[in-house]
Amino acid sequence: MALAYLVSPFFSLGIFLHILQDSFTTAKDRGCEWFYPLSRLVKRGIYDANWTKQHLHRNERVYFYQEDPKGIIEQADPDLREPGPNPTPWRRVYGPALNSRLLDRGFLWGSVALILVWLLAPDGSHLALLSNNPITFYVPYFVGYASLSIIYIAGDIDRRDRDKPTRIPELSFLKIPLFIVGIGLLATWFVLYRSEIWANLETIFSNWISILLGVVLVTLASLVVIKWQMRRGKAPAIV
Repeated sequence: MALAYLVSPFFSLGIFLHILQDSFTTAKDRGCEWFYPLSRLVKRGIYDANWTKQHLHRNERVYFYQEDPKGIIEQADPDLREPGPNPTPWRRVYGPALNSRLLDRGFLWGSVALILVWLLAPDGSHLALLSNNPITFYVPYFVGYASLSIIYIAGDIDRRDRDKPTRIPELSFLKIPLFIVGIGLLATWFVLYRSEIWANLETIFSNWISILLGVVLVTLASLVVIKWQMRRGKAPAIV
């Protein structure tokens, strides 16, 4: 989100809303890894699914307070299941589940509707923004969207390969070349957008005290919440 803010505050807000949307999940999907990659340090739970305290190992310094119940893991999507007698803490991010993608479609079509209203209401004057700019104005946008789309396709092919063969197995060999092309386009996009990024950096760090204060306050608030939840030996299912 911080890196996206260098491009546009609205881009950063979009990423935040996407992660927030992924947090509206069922118990089966276990929400979202807001603190990735730190959450991957978790080895296992202090308490198992029956609230029995487990033996702690010297080499494992970070724990969940509770293991995920085995039943939840066994009912998860195939590529998320953790088989075996000792299920590990949840480590995967998935979007809204078991809701017919209601939130996904609501965000998509709601965003489309808002954009159309902004372009057309009250007199359609905002449409001029699309026609007054030269074609070169849209090149960075095209390169950026193309890079993310290609990287997504490569990752989706890889994910499907891990679970089951792709619908068109002959295309599975394309995932690595597609990923390389996507990364190359993303680097090109940063070069095309470098002047805007530099201008945003100058604006952001012109008031560095507020940024430092925000980081300190967020960190302190997080620690207070965790300490409060752990008061008097309470052990809720949080990291």
